[in-house]
Order: sequence, then C-alpha cells, then structure tokens
Amino acid sequence: MNENLAHKIGTQVRSARHRAGLSQAQVAEAIQVPTLVLSRLERGKLLPTLPTLVSLCGVLGIPVAFLLGSRPPEVPAPPRTIQ
Repeated sequence: MNENLAHKIGTQVRSARHRAGLSQAQVAEAIQVPTLVLSRLERGKLLPTLPTLVSLCGVLGIPVAFLLGSRPPEVPAPPRTIQ
C-alpha cells in the first residue's frame, strides 16, 4: 500500500466531510461501507477501492482529483497554439 497516497486521500476525505457537515456514520451509510472502513480510510490506514472512491466523491460533491491532492488552477491557462 502506498502510505503517502493513503494519508493524502484520508486527509482530503476528512476535510471534505467536515466542510459538508456530515458525520462518518452518514457518509459510511451513503457509500454502503462500515463506519470502521471510513474511519480507517480517513486515518490513512486504508486505500479506497475505485468504486468507493467514486462513491465518496459523489456523496461529498468533490472531484476525484481533489482526493488525489490536485487542485485546479485559479485561472485557466490560455490555449496553446500548435505549429
């Protein structure tokens, strides 16, 4: 298991869950996993499966890229011209 990735995802999930004002139990029920699984995920002790990752993003209203630690640029880059 990639511990850095697990920690990054867990931190982002916890942050998004807090911003949404949801408890671990509410999110766990919504994505149909035991609360213990969500707790371990938030602590970086478990990497989510792809279906769980997608479900989390749907429930929390965030893009998958956010959970992976990427942030969209503030201002879109101008289009490149290809010659």
